[in-house]
Amino acid sequence: MIPRTLLTVLFCTLSAHAQRGLTDIPNPDPVVQKQGFNLPEGMQIELFASDPMIAKPVQMNFDTQGRLWLVSSGMYPHIVPGAEENDRVLVLEDTNGDGKADKRTVFAENLHIPTAVLPVDGGAYVANSTEILFLEDTDGDGKADKRTVVLSGFGTEDTHHLVHTLKQGPDGMIYFMQSVYIHSHLETPYGVRRLMGGGIWHFRPETQRAEILSKGLWNPWGFAFDDYGQTFATDGAGGQGINYIFPRSVFHPSPGAKRVMKGLNPGQPKLCGLEILSGSHVPDALRGVMISPDFRGHRINTYKLTPDGSTYTSTRIADFLSSSHRAFRPIDVKMGPDGAVYIADWYNPIIQHGEVDFRDKRRDHTRGRIWRVTFKDRPLIEKKNFSKATIDQILSSLLSKERVHRDLARTELRNRKKSETFPKLKSWSAGLKDDFSLLQAMWAYQALNSTNVDIVTTLASSSDPRYRAAALRLIYHRYDEVTGAKEIVRKAIDDKNAQVRLGAISCLAQMPDSQSVPLALRALDHPVDKPIDFALWSIVREHEAHWVPQFESGKNIFDGNLPHLLFAMKSLGKPLSLKIIFKGLDDDSLDAQQKAQAIEVISQVGNAKDLERLLDLAPNNPAVLDHLITAKKIRKLQPAKGLEKILPLLESDQPEIFSKAAQLAGLWKLAPARKKLVAALMDSPKKRKAAAEGLRLYGGAQAVTLFEKMIQQNTDEPLRILAVRELASLAPDKAAAAAVELLAKDDGSDRHSLLSLFLKNPKASTALANALKGKTLSPKIASLGLQRAGTSGKPPKDLMEALKIAGKLKPMTQKLSAKDMATMVKRVNTDGDPHRGETIYRRVAMQCTACHAIGGIGSPIGPDLVSIGASAPVDYLITSLLNPNDKIKEGYHTTSVIEKNGNAHTGGLVSEGREEVVLRDFAGKSIRIARADIKSLKISPVSMMPPGLTASLREDEFIDLVRFLSELGKEGDFKTDARQVIRKWKVLQSHKRVADQIAHRGAVIFAEPFKGYLWTPLVSRVNGGIRPGDLPIVKGRGNSRWGVARFGLGSKKKGKVILKINNTHQMYLFDGIKEIKLPKEGPATIVVNAGGADDRFTLAVNSTQRLAPFLIETQTK
Repeated sequence: MIPRTLLTVLFCTLSAHAQRGLTDIPNPDPVVQKQGFNLPEGMQIELFASDPMIAKPVQMNFDTQGRLWLVSSGMYPHIVPGAEENDRVLVLEDTNGDGKADKRTVFAENLHIPTAVLPVDGGAYVANSTEILFLEDTDGDGKADKRTVVLSGFGTEDTHHLVHTLKQGPDGMIYFMQSVYIHSHLETPYGVRRLMGGGIWHFRPETQRAEILSKGLWNPWGFAFDDYGQTFATDGAGGQGINYIFPRSVFHPSPGAKRVMKGLNPGQPKLCGLEILSGSHVPDALRGVMISPDFRGHRINTYKLTPDGSTYTSTRIADFLSSSHRAFRPIDVKMGPDGAVYIADWYNPIIQHGEVDFRDKRRDHTRGRIWRVTFKDRPLIEKKNFSKATIDQILSSLLSKERVHRDLARTELRNRKKSETFPKLKSWSAGLKDDFSLLQAMWAYQALNSTNVDIVTTLASSSDPRYRAAALRLIYHRYDEVTGAKEIVRKAIDDKNAQVRLGAISCLAQMPDSQSVPLALRALDHPVDKPIDFALWSIVREHEAHWVPQFESGKNIFDGNLPHLLFAMKSLGKPLSLKIIFKGLDDDSLDAQQKAQAIEVISQVGNAKDLERLLDLAPNNPAVLDHLITAKKIRKLQPAKGLEKILPLLESDQPEIFSKAAQLAGLWKLAPARKKLVAALMDSPKKRKAAAEGLRLYGGAQAVTLFEKMIQQNTDEPLRILAVRELASLAPDKAAAAAVELLAKDDGSDRHSLLSLFLKNPKASTALANALKGKTLSPKIASLGLQRAGTSGKPPKDLMEALKIAGKLKPMTQKLSAKDMATMVKRVNTDGDPHRGETIYRRVAMQCTACHAIGGIGSPIGPDLVSIGASAPVDYLITSLLNPNDKIKEGYHTTSVIEKNGNAHTGGLVSEGREEVVLRDFAGKSIRIARADIKSLKISPVSMMPPGLTASLREDEFIDLVRFLSELGKEGDFKTDARQVIRKWKVLQSHKRVADQIAHRGAVIFAEPFKGYLWTPLVSRVNGGIRPGDLPIVKGRGNSRWGVARFGLGSKKKGKVILKINNTHQMYLFDGIKEIKLPKEGPATIVVNAGGADDRFTLAVNSTQRLAPFLIETQTK
């Protein structure tokens, strides 16, 4: 074994700068790097430019002459003190058409970590740390000689998150991004514009107007428009894949956001650039798909989007390309003017930012590549120099089948004199009839900062919803120029297409008046999906000052539509007029869903008398009890009178109703209920847990005395354990001795959940520490206690010391030297077995799967590890395992909340609202804390990952675990691929019913809805497979052993689904309780109906006779 002193002390003593273990630096020769590419059939890749011609390309864009512009930053991530600013804007040209850059021009230098360049408007916009510059070459020598600060006031809190990614939209505006740790205050002619976190801006050069399009995302990086003007983004530090960006959308972790949208691909790798493949050179199968670099995973991912309501379904398909070369870091991708795909390769063996020392010697500051991807036997498109084209030629190119021609032509149109352009544009557009051509004309006018109302009106009434939505996006930005805009929007709010309705809501958000909210809420009369629900919620709150006064003055602005009013009140979180809602409940004019909403709204905003009326509904609607519990816990509010109405519910035989009534009795301190709860505690095993909780909620000496007597006098062990738990919350000093007795018998899992109770409060921790004096615990439970204590906001030193002594844990005195680190890294690379390491990772005792997901499958508490091996050096992984507090991933710091009563809570911050704060603890449980109870809330310097998790591992096991993590995301067995594989399962724990009946009734007994079965969650291995040994052993007759798992297909899916099973040996499959006949051996393909519950299918394998893994792939038929 690794000595405990080596595996446990390291997390306290390992230096933050011990990042020197990696000596296997990849060969930087481009020829060697090219050999590492994995390309689909028919694709070829060549080097367009490399060092020393270029270095560290950050972003690139093409100009209308077909030249490639890029910003180069060798200083990143910070300037070395005393060093000169040497970052540049470079222009690359392929003068002889051989597909390689042969001319380089340094357009500008002496820049400070530039992160974007956009060559438009006769010059180039450059994002340069705190400002956006416009650089011009006024004398024609190819070098910028004039600098204009266009926008300034961007934050510099983190060079990783500076303003970046300049993109010109089809509307002629410039879009750019900033990331979560940047706080920007921009002075504009229209006032100060502020963005205190991540988000996407748009900027109109002619008017100098800058506005926010969308807020949030950790590190928004890639940005793209589709052929109809819809917008999408990727996140370089998030894990949601493609994000659909609509005006005023908000994403996690926008500071102060009450609600956020989610991306389209939860669990996907972190992505930077974004491009939509287009043009005749691209194969038909790839045209229209999105590609985005997974810079951590040395690959470029591919996503196929299909419309789904107001948004899209995004499906990851086979990688565009990947590389086994560990310094390949694709960070930008663009369609070139010749139809080829160009990739900016940052080239660096080190990519982690804050987690790795800025001065780490392995950081590369001098290299960089641009790769050019083409497709065999497909002609390239004509590379045009639009700077030499006539206006008529430019206008003609706006209708080209090649999107890159259309985009560059539109860009060049802005370079020409408007006095010459407008007459020709007007004449040209007058003869256009079809929607596609009209859309290009609409954008041409918009690009010139003008609006052709006739074209907008025509498109707004198109038979194709994509064009209607495109017209609404223009109206969003230029509604004051569109005659009849309000009428267009009024009609669109009832459009049969959800995305058009979403566009109408966005437009109304730009047009505030007393009718904007009532009009927007008409969208509730149609199917509502998440983006529409969010947009409606947002406009209700944003326009409060416009509609609420009208409503409160007595105007019937909702035309008596109660569901609309319900939605508005719930969104706003204010009572307004509950009389109308109560009337709807009384006259039974609401359907079941609307009733549930009405009850929720009343509980959230009503006063004590309103809650009294709500209580009257409880006997016939038990859900009311939940809302009354929340009202008391969070709002500190209870019904004005009539509390005794819950007494009959304490006689209920339904455990759920009794439990809720017991909680309310305790929360309300309802004296007549106390005897009933004591009786249930003593006499009813099914009710005793709920009764104990209710009695604990009464608090006071009477409850303390009751639980003390139960501990001292009761011989019923389960009842005594229950009393210890409840007393620990009320008087921990009186419960500590009994708790130590139970911990001394514990198997190391804290099966009675005592540790968390004593870690909630400093006084409780001290009480347990005192009770441990002279006592002995098993090393397992003592170690677990240390881990839990170590993740608390303020680790209790007295308890941690007591646990070490009681568990006879060895003192942590040794340090890991640089030599030891180098040796361990070498052993990981030479001796580590990633397959064994994955098995170790999946052990319950390791708690890895309790906190982490891989590819979105697993727990969301910690960072997704989908490509950690491709991005993090081995020494970083070792350090993170041994000392979690040494390097905490951005966004995963622990939040510590201290209540006024001294109780402490730690976890990840889920939400922070006006009335409550929600944390997620180490076990994934949500903790709701009333604002009124909070004394302090702060970010803790403690990781949620417990220290010492690896202390129980042998040295070879630790090395295998690190090797497994180091392979995640790399090409091979541990890369989450694009196949749709069943990855979420529910597995059956052993039950005596199986041994009793399996011989007589067969495997169908596993599929039956027997309530006595216990099903627990399990996720597949990284490759999607499950080994029979991964399943809990279910004992059959004699020596037979079974493994049983359930899965579903997703309730929203429709049509038919194909299930492809790799091997059916010793396997049984049931759809519900109906057996699906499988071949005795080999692969099988089965067609089933889509949809159903998440445990619809039951799969059983005879694990006595089968050892081979099984895997089920799904395909839509």
